[in-house]
Amino acid sequence: MGICRVAPTTRARRIDLLWVPIDELGASLLYFTGSDVFNRSMRLYAHRKGMSLNQHGLFANVVRVKGQKLNGGTRIAGVDEAEIFEKLGIPYLPPEERNA
Repeated sequence: MGICRVAPTTRARRIDLLWVPIDELGASLLYFTGSDVFNRSMRLYAHRKGMSLNQHGLFANVVRVKGQKLNGGTRIAGVDEAEIFEKLGIPYLPPEERNA
C-alpha cells in the first residue's frame, strides 16, 4: 500500500500494489477492479451453483453444511477472466461494462 499525489494541490490517493501468482491473475483482476456490487453478484451466482469465487479463483465441488464451507473445492478457473465467466455460463463483460 502507498499514497500518491498527482500534483501538490490534488488529493492524496491510496495505491495498492499486489503480487499475484500467475494462475490467479484473472480472478484477482476480476476481484480488485470492481464494481463491488458486480463482484458480490458474481460470487453469489457462483455460490448458488455450488461453487466459490474469490480473488484466488473459481472453485467447484465446494461442500457447505448450514452455510458453513467444509471443503473449499477444486480450482477450475483463475488464470483468465473470460474463463471464469465461461465456467459460470455467463457472457463475458469487459471491465468497463461491469457496473451493477
